[in-house]
Amino acid sequence: MQEKSNSNVVERISAGESFANENLANIDLSNQSLVGADFSAADLSSANLKNADLTDANLNDANLAGADLSGAILLRSYLVGANLTDATLENANLFGAFLSGSLLSGTNFKSADLRRATLGCPQCVPTAPFGNLTTFENANLEEAIFGEIKLDGIVLLGANFKGAYLYEVDLSEAIYRESDLEGAITKQGRN
Repeated sequence: MQEKSNSNVVERISAGESFANENLANIDLSNQSLVGADFSAADLSSANLKNADLTDANLNDANLAGADLSGAILLRSYLVGANLTDATLENANLFGAFLSGSLLSGTNFKSADLRRATLGCPQCVPTAPFGNLTTFENANLEEAIFGEIKLDGIVLLGANFKGAYLYEVDLSEAIYRESDLEGAITKQGRN
């Protein structure tokens, strides 16, 4: 059974309280305004955050494994080091979000807006940072920054990479068409 009720969480967020390191596994916060919330290092595994407004939220090091963030608004949110294994972010708005060092194995970013988002893991070696079935299919990655990462088993079909900066990105194991990368800025390094 969940430890916190959704009404209690919304009230505490309105009061400016933090949920850092708290257990919120399986909680239903769908369609809620969670603007500026601090969920750093919180357990939000299997949480329902569908259509939630998480603008400017701190989700650094949060466990969002299996969470449903479909249609969620994550403008400028921090997800640095977050566990997004098997999370669904289909049609989510992650404009300007920071996902550096996040675990994205089996993550669904279909049709998500990732314009100006930052992704990559330059100084860490998590096990399979991007695992099989992770998809950015039809996602908008315009002006996004991908830094020093190997995109193993990633589906990029139909993604928009116009003006995206791919710095030392290894696409040898990714599924894409050359036309998907049109307009991307690349710098070949260890590839």
